Amino acid sequence: MVTEIGRQVRALRQRSGLTQEELADRSALSVRSLRDLEGGRVAKPRSRTIRQIADALELPADEERQLLALLTDESPEPAPSTSSPTERISQLPADIANFTGRFAALRDLDLLVADEPGSRTVVISAIGGAGKTALAIHWAHGVSTRFTGGQLYVDLQGFAPGQSPLDPAEALSRFLTALGVSRAEQPITLDERSALFRSMVADRQLLLILDNAATAAQVRPLLPGSSTCATLITSRDHLTGLVARDGATAVQLDALAESEAGELLRRILGDARVDTDRPATAEIIHLCGRLPLALRVVAANLAFDKHRSLRDAATELAAADRLDQLSLPDDPAASVLPAFELSYRPLPDDLKLLFRRLGQLPGSSFGVNVVASLMAASVTGVDRRLRQLVTLNLVQERGSQRFAFHDLLKLFAQRLPDPDAAAGRRALDYYLQSADRAGHSLRPPRVRTPIDPVMDGVVPESFSTPEAAIRWCTDELTNVADAIDLAMTTGELRHAVQLPTAMIDYFQIHRDWTIWLATHEHALEAAIQLGDKEREGILLRDMSIAYLDLREHDKARELLDSAISIARENGHRLPLARALSTAGVRAYYLGDYDAAIAHYEECAEIAEQDGDEYAAMLAELNTGFVHLLIEGVDEARTLFERVLPTSRRLGLAEIEATCTGALAETLRMGGNLEQALVMFRECIAMTAKISDLGTQMQAHEAVGKILIELERPDEARLAYRSAVETAQQLGDPRLEELQTALEQLG
Repeated sequence: MVTEIGRQVRALRQRSGLTQEELADRSALSVRSLRDLEGGRVAKPRSRTIRQIADALELPADEERQLLALLTDESPEPAPSTSSPTERISQLPADIANFTGRFAALRDLDLLVADEPGSRTVVISAIGGAGKTALAIHWAHGVSTRFTGGQLYVDLQGFAPGQSPLDPAEALSRFLTALGVSRAEQPITLDERSALFRSMVADRQLLLILDNAATAAQVRPLLPGSSTCATLITSRDHLTGLVARDGATAVQLDALAESEAGELLRRILGDARVDTDRPATAEIIHLCGRLPLALRVVAANLAFDKHRSLRDAATELAAADRLDQLSLPDDPAASVLPAFELSYRPLPDDLKLLFRRLGQLPGSSFGVNVVASLMAASVTGVDRRLRQLVTLNLVQERGSQRFAFHDLLKLFAQRLPDPDAAAGRRALDYYLQSADRAGHSLRPPRVRTPIDPVMDGVVPESFSTPEAAIRWCTDELTNVADAIDLAMTTGELRHAVQLPTAMIDYFQIHRDWTIWLATHEHALEAAIQLGDKEREGILLRDMSIAYLDLREHDKARELLDSAISIARENGHRLPLARALSTAGVRAYYLGDYDAAIAHYEECAEIAEQDGDEYAAMLAELNTGFVHLLIEGVDEARTLFERVLPTSRRLGLAEIEATCTGALAETLRMGGNLEQALVMFRECIAMTAKISDLGTQMQAHEAVGKILIELERPDEARLAYRSAVETAQQLGDPRLEELQTALEQLG
């Protein structure tokens, strides 16, 4: 019969990872003596034998005393008993069989078991439902053999339905119990329990999983002091204090990658079912925001209903309130909606208000100023509160003063009531006012139709350079499109009709024709509803420019005829001048040069009468292009040389670049190829600074043509390759023509 002392000696030997032969060698005892002791054939060994074993195992003094105490009926005096566990501690929950992806995070966690780890404590932080616990448990199972002392696990209930965060004293009590200290023998105070815990795990190779932590203060008393232990903490909070003060390493989880999300569905549903309808699979992944919990809920429902297709699931997710579809009424712990509610509920009132308001923003990424407008508050105060939401993983930081909102969290925020209806209007006004300021920065002297005055509480952007305006427009382009959709949906038609025209300067430089036309079509509908004939005419003319770029001349003529007619009938001189200028461009493209010059001359006459220097300058520039085509090189050069200094004086980098390219073309046509090459390259440098891809593409092509004439085919090939790449970025209709020219160069 195995004795208690024999059981304890065996447990301590196994904890040290030694065989009986190895312990016998270290303790100068025979293997037989050890075997008899552990097997119970020696009921009461000598105290000298126990001391030799304790020395060989390098036991702490308190553990040696406990072993010696088993030789007598009386226990020694020392304070609370810390008897060693009789078997290896293995408290890890079951691994997730179909765990998928997270390769980068797993590599980060592997550093915990490196020979010289940078830190023995890691905080895994993410939004609810991102799979923090699944990652921690999966990794822990994979490295369990590296921790010979075992694994301790506790759910700290930081964000748990119907439960308060676990008191750290209670968590320590559970750990001490697992380590062999009965509750009756445990110290009463938190500090004493923490100290005892650190003493007991010192020099053990032990892995701690502190799951679902609420705060750094809850975690600190549970951290071991020994470098032989590793601690893995999961939380919805960044627990930044543990990183700053305690040297923890942060591992931040985002949504799954597209491929990882697809693989997760495959593992649950099988390849055949997923491959049956890959487009539906892609829609499900998108509608679930690549959130692991959301994907698992959809997959679980499909797994129990073999007759329901992925297309059915995708259709239901798109049609209904997704958060209800992604929640299981009988299991809140496996549902998305309760997971989000647990994060929202403990927020202070000011953060609750901010979170709710964020649901009113168009798009899913945003800067600080639009949120300040939404809240009618200072940028500094809003920035501070946004960073608090970042710390809680309710908002993600995406660069300097740039943030993002997960799609499903945004849906959740939109479910929450907000009595301030003006907040959404202020957000729309932020985009309108900022877009108008960007237009003024890009083309300062251009006379434009005024927009409505700025609303109280709105904090528009300010742009110190045209490049800054271009960056803002590029970053916010999809948000502007969403803002127009939102304005149409909410009946804010004034914003819907003004915002696209405020963006026209950017559209003409950047030439994103899909968004350009989609936003203008919405705005045209709003203008008609409002009966705003001036805006209607402006929008028709702006759309015609896009169709001219796309070489759809009939559609462009239809829109221009309507725009000119509206302007003449209503006496709208500025819109009429703009429409005549565009009509001249169309006539130029179609080879009707007399009509082109007539349109430009009428445009210039209106502009000069109204003191519109910008429009008059454009008319001269465009007239110069007509003269180029009819071999009037000298007339063209004269006009371009007048326009160039005017464009510089007015700070119009786009016009300066275009005019530089035009002068380069006059040099080429005059046979001055080397001088033309220099000027075209100057033009390319200018366009690169302002992202004018259209002019840049044309300049690359011109350089290629000159280099061919100069019999420098290798350089010409590079120039045409640049033209093709730029055309690909633009989606320009001349792409195929340029590719053919490149192929002909070999």
